[in-house]
Formats: sequence, C-alpha cells, structure tokens
Amino acid sequence: MLAEYKELAAALLRFKSISTDKIYKEDIAKTAAHLQALFQEHGFTAKVIEWESNPIVAASYVVDATLPTCLIYGHYDVQPAEQEEGWDSDPFSLVEHDGRFYGRGVVDNKGQFLIHVAAIFALIKEGKLAYNVKFLIEGNEESGSNGLASLLKKEHEFFKADFAMVSDGEMTAECPSIEVGFRSVFNATLTLTTSIHDLHSGLFGGVMPNAAQEMAALLGKIYAPDHSVAIPGFYDGAPEVTQAQREENCRIPFDEKELEELTGAKGWLAEPGYDYYTQVGLRPTVQLTSLKSGYLGAGYRNSIPGTAVAKFNFRLCPEQDIQEILARFRQFVVLNLPDYADCDLTVDEQSRGICLPAENQYVQTALAVLESVHNKKPLLKYCGGSLPIVTDFAETMQIPQVLVPLANEDCRMHAANENFRVDYVEKGLEFSRRFFSI
Repeated sequence: MLAEYKELAAALLRFKSISTDKIYKEDIAKTAAHLQALFQEHGFTAKVIEWESNPIVAASYVVDATLPTCLIYGHYDVQPAEQEEGWDSDPFSLVEHDGRFYGRGVVDNKGQFLIHVAAIFALIKEGKLAYNVKFLIEGNEESGSNGLASLLKKEHEFFKADFAMVSDGEMTAECPSIEVGFRSVFNATLTLTTSIHDLHSGLFGGVMPNAAQEMAALLGKIYAPDHSVAIPGFYDGAPEVTQAQREENCRIPFDEKELEELTGAKGWLAEPGYDYYTQVGLRPTVQLTSLKSGYLGAGYRNSIPGTAVAKFNFRLCPEQDIQEILARFRQFVVLNLPDYADCDLTVDEQSRGICLPAENQYVQTALAVLESVHNKKPLLKYCGGSLPIVTDFAETMQIPQVLVPLANEDCRMHAANENFRVDYVEKGLEFSRRFFSI
C-alpha cells in the first residue's frame, strides 16, 4: 500500500491549497475537484459542496446498509510555504529522503487523511471493507472552520454516521494514542496608543509616554513568579485535575533532553505541582504570540513609539466560559493601563474545547488495534491544541469519535520542512487497514 499512498500524496500535495490567502482560491477549487474525481474513480458517491467558506468534499461508500457507518474527517487546506523560508526542497512537491516524506501538508493534514483513503481503497478492491464509509474533507481548518456546524446540520442526512474518525495530530514520545480532550481557544489583539504618531526622542524623550514601555509593563503583570496566570478570575471554571488524569499523563514517557532537542528551549515552565503533559493538556494558559512597536528596520530612527500591538492566544479548559474569561482580560487591561494610554481589544477565531468519553466500542477497538500494530499499550491523551470539528461533531451529530494521531512528534507541522516519517506512514496504513477490516 505504501507505493499507492505515495502516489496519492504526490498528486495532492502539488496543489497550493492555502486557505489563509485569497490569491490561492483557484488552487482551493482545483484541490476539491481533484478529490471529488479521486473518490468517484474508486466507486464512491462524491460531491463538492459550495457554501459560505471554501468548498467541502463529501464522499460516501456503502458496503451493506446493515453495517455501521464511519465518517472520516480531514482538511485539504494548508499553511503558507515558501522555499526561501528554509525548505530544503519545493514545499509543494512530495520528496522522500532519509526515511521521511517532505512537503507542505504531508502531515497537516493531507498526508494523514490519505492514510485512511489509501487503506480503504485497498480494502474495497479486496472486498474486505467492514464498514460503510463517508468522508468530509474541508478547506478552511487553518482559518478556523467557521460555520461548519451549520453545514453539518444542513447536510445532516449525507453525513449521518455511527461514529467519526479523525487523524490530525502527532504521537507523543513515539507512543500510539487516542486523543480524548482539546482546550478551548480564542485569539485577541491589543492595540495601545500613547500619541498620534511616533515622537522625536530628543525633543520629547523623558516627558512623553512611550507605548512600547507601557505595553511591556502591562505584559509583565500577566504572569506571576510561579508561572501561573495573574489575571484575576482567569482560572474561574477550570476544574481540578483528577488523580486518574494525572496518572494517565504520567504514563507518557518524558525526557527533558529530548524536549530541549525538539524545541531548542533550555527548560520548561509550569504551575507548581503539575507535570509537563498535565500542564499542556489540562490547564488554561494565555500566550503572547506577537509584539510590535516602533521602528524595526536597519539602523535607528530615534523616536518614541506612539503605538504598540500585542497578539495573544488563549487556551482554556473546555468547562470555562470564553466570554467570561475575555471579560476578565478586558478588565485586567483597563485596570493596569495609565489614563494617558488608550487601548483597543479585538477578538477572533473562537472555538470551544471538549473532553470525550473513551468507553465506547469504537475507541476500544482502536486501542486494541493500535496496541497490536505498535506493540505498545496506547495512551489516552489530553491535547493542548484545538480542533473545532471535534466539538462540532459532538454537539451537532452526537456520535462517538475516535481521534487517532498518526504523525511523528518532530514532523515540523506549520514550519519549513514539514515531514512524515515513512515508518509512521507504514504503521498508520497498517492500523487503518486492520481497523476498517474488523
């Protein structure tokens, strides 16, 4: 199956299906058309759904109406990529060397949903497919999947299924896993203004307020010395981590040296009493993701910045109220800025997190198959990231979900030289083949 998979991946990765830039609209359309034709060639009923966002590819294959139906999710849109950003090869060509496949989308997410596509195509050909199968392949995940819940309601009959399968993540410490939780997420941009334009630092320095300095002072108050978030009320609604959750996270192998090699960081920070995976998967956080103020070009302009802009990414427990935490942050900003500083706070890309039960037949089957393929007991993993479709499936379709990340931890998702280890691809194909033939 590996040769067939490689052929499928090479054909799909060549499309520059970048959803964050409208200049790639034609590539988006070509990608959807390519996938529709691919499914139709293999006996699926397939269509492209045109709607308010980028088109969705919907495909269905019925083996026997009495069999359970699995809805498989994936997304064909990818992050931007330019070879000048550090790629060793053309990011939109599949390249294999040193035991890895390279290319934009080879892991996130074209290469992962193609694992299931390749396995199911093979099982159909052999007459061994044990489930009815549907695919929902969207083109807007990298931009937030906005409105997808409404589409699921509108197309309810087509996407109706007994359970869903999603592979859109990384294994941890080379251990197979089932993801059972995601944090909520929202992004916020804070613009702070102290003057109508930048001011001459010689003529006004020492008397005029400095937007960069005021922003720095505010940012310095967000975290306490023990690395907890110091915004009053930030932890409201966050549940206590259970002993069972702590024990499950302690099963994940953790090597500080490997973490340093993976990230280049010289240490890691956590609230007192929490291990690495509990902090990342089950505790809320706010991260400064961008900071801009003043002149950043060559040399010096010697002026006092009148404006400073900071961007934040909030990750919350599923039980927390996004609007309430946002209100707490607004209040924190207002109370900690001087009267001579004006501010504007905008919010974007909100998505609620979720915790999923593992006590259903489909998850239990997946755990057994993963263990047989990897010869390791799988982990139940709380993921610190967010995947909006998982919440949409739970709230709109109310079906069990099997979330099986297939990628290597050093895949460089969203970065230059995104890669998928070939041995991970082979194990993914074996997992998918065994699961869908049971």
